[in-house]
Amino acid sequence: MKLRLQILIILIGFAFQIKAQDIHFSQFNMSPFNLNPALTGVFDGDMRFAGNYRSQWSSVPVPYTTFSGSFDSKMFPYKVKNQIIASGFLINYDKAGDSELSSIQLAGHMAIAQKINEKNYLSAGLQLAFGQRRFKTDALTFDAQFNGDLFDPSASSQENFPSQSLMYPDISTGLNWRFQASRRTKFDVGAALFHINNPKQTFFGDQTIRLARKWAFNLNSSFRIAEVIDILPAVLYQRQGTYQELVAGGSLKYHLNQDFGKELGLLIGGWVRLQDAIVGSIGIHYKSLQVGISYDINTSGLQVATNNRGGPEIGVIYTITKVKKLRDYKSCPIF
Repeated sequence: MKLRLQILIILIGFAFQIKAQDIHFSQFNMSPFNLNPALTGVFDGDMRFAGNYRSQWSSVPVPYTTFSGSFDSKMFPYKVKNQIIASGFLINYDKAGDSELSSIQLAGHMAIAQKINEKNYLSAGLQLAFGQRRFKTDALTFDAQFNGDLFDPSASSQENFPSQSLMYPDISTGLNWRFQASRRTKFDVGAALFHINNPKQTFFGDQTIRLARKWAFNLNSSFRIAEVIDILPAVLYQRQGTYQELVAGGSLKYHLNQDFGKELGLLIGGWVRLQDAIVGSIGIHYKSLQVGISYDINTSGLQVATNNRGGPEIGVIYTITKVKKLRDYKSCPIF
């Protein structure tokens, strides 16, 4: 195999090894479906839309762009006693490098949350997904296209790739425990197992290459500490094959207005992704809309190439709450 093609395969393999790990967001609390399928329907309201955008390492030759969007809804709100049955869908997309190595995932979610008592709720969720990975060679160059002095883009690369695209089914599940004392004091503790079926991941015919199972453990919380101030600590640990990630931090929320229908709050926070990045974030919570903006400061060995510039990220969550009849009203915010 020609040296230049060997280098190409190494680079694609390196990129594929990274992409074989799941996408991740610094504001993981703004992307519930990528956190745990059991969080489907576990929110204050009836319908929820979430969107996330991340641009990473734009200062290096192979920047990463990641997008995620989701929707979930309670299927029989206020009709099933002591239970929530919810469903939703998710789309993930990311792309990197001159080869435009990309990944797209379409997933359906379903979860059941059971009320244990007035403050405790246990939910179980299932994710059924379909994924595709692909790369292109249009922007790549090969040694056969050099005639000794000049590069000829019209010349044949004389290379043959067995496949530039792969498709696979994917199954994931999770559990979540919510303790909710009030709208402002609550926490979620969850565990999820992604890629239960170890889907095949190969461009070159090696059927032993599979997407490793991933364990994810999360803690999201909110605590009222003063009349107008909440603290929102959160922790995420993920392990997939030999890769692991630990993110810890939180936000401080200042309530500017707490009147019903006029809620307004400002958030400022910070996060640490162990041995990788320091993250600063700001956000606003207005009525049913929450927007968060963060920026990664790279601290890993890649900082030599990135000059510490990890990249920006935006997260948006919008919830819809239907007007309930007075006789259907319940004091619990999520039931």
